[in-house]
Amino acid sequence: MPRIEELFTTAEAADLAEAQPGAIEKAIEDGVVEVRKAPAPMAGARPRRLLSAEGVYYVAFLKLCDLHFSKAHRQRLWSWFKETPPERLLTAKWRLSPGVDIRPGEVLAAVRDRVTWYVRARDRWIELNPDIKGGTPVVKGTRISVYAIRGRIDHGDTVQDVLEDNPDLPRDAVEAALAYARANPLLGRPGGRPWA
Repeated sequence: MPRIEELFTTAEAADLAEAQPGAIEKAIEDGVVEVRKAPAPMAGARPRRLLSAEGVYYVAFLKLCDLHFSKAHRQRLWSWFKETPPERLLTAKWRLSPGVDIRPGEVLAAVRDRVTWYVRARDRWIELNPDIKGGTPVVKGTRISVYAIRGRIDHGDTVQDVLEDNPDLPRDAVEAALAYARANPLLGRPGGRPWA
C-alpha cells in the first residue's frame, strides 16, 4: 500500500499525466483504476479521492499511446502497472496478445521523472498546517501561500521576480509552490467575478 505522501489528488494526477481531468474520472468510473479515500480538506467538502503513481502512469500511457483498448485490456494494463515495481517500469515488457508487446518505458520516462520530482518537491517544500493561514498550503518555513506565488506568475511576474523579492527562498521552493498550486487549484467562486 502506498504511503499517503505517494498518493495524488485527481487534479494532481491529471496534471502529472498531462491529461484532462476527465481521463482520470473515466478511469475511476470504469472501475479500472483504484482510488483511496482521504478526509475532506474542510468541513462540508467531499472526501478526496487519491490515486497512486501507478494510476498516473496508467492514464498517461493511455493518452500517449493514443490507441483504443477494450475494457479487458485496460484492466490487464492496470494490473501490470500495479504489479511492476517502480524501478522496473521503464524496462518492463508486457505481452498484451500474440504479436503485441507493450514497453511502457518508451513513452513514460518523462512522466516518471515528473512524478518523482513532484513528490520530492511537495514533501520538501509544501506545508499544510491549520495553524498557518488556516491550513492554506504554504512554502515550508514561511507564510507565503502557494497561491500567492501562482498569482504573481499568472499576472506577469517571473520566477526570478519572486526570488528577488524573497531572497531566502530557493528556486526549488518557488517551482514546487507553483507546481502544487497548479495541480491543486483553489475551490469556489473565482475572485473578481460576479455571480451569474
